[in-house]
Amino acid sequence: MTVVLAHAPVDSAEAAFEAAVRQAALQGRELVIANAASNDAPADTRAVGTAALQELAERAQQEGVQARSVHLADSDAAAALLGLVENENAELLVIGVRHRSAIGKLLMGSTAQRLILEAKCPVLAVKS
Repeated sequence: MTVVLAHAPVDSAEAAFEAAVRQAALQGRELVIANAASNDAPADTRAVGTAALQELAERAQQEGVQARSVHLADSDAAAALLGLVENENAELLVIGVRHRSAIGKLLMGSTAQRLILEAKCPVLAVKS
């Protein structure tokens, strides 16, 4: 069983990372740091490079947490992350969130909202 961190380059990313490491340490679980981006990753603002994800895994390991990173390439980031949570039999999903207006959510959708509503494990939503 694992703790999964859905990592994206947003303002709350560092706070979410710290919360995920803390939870994995408290529960004695492996931390899986995942980035979900579309198949056209260079054009996707959610995309994070392999080196950046590996650096996060190394930082977690320095805190005594077993960690690994994975890239999920899918046009539907929420579906990819939900699939990972299920495949990993995750006990907790940690996500960074940001404030969005009601109109912004209506027009653009919300990956975070979908993860909170559809994940089969508890979700820890962290603001910066």
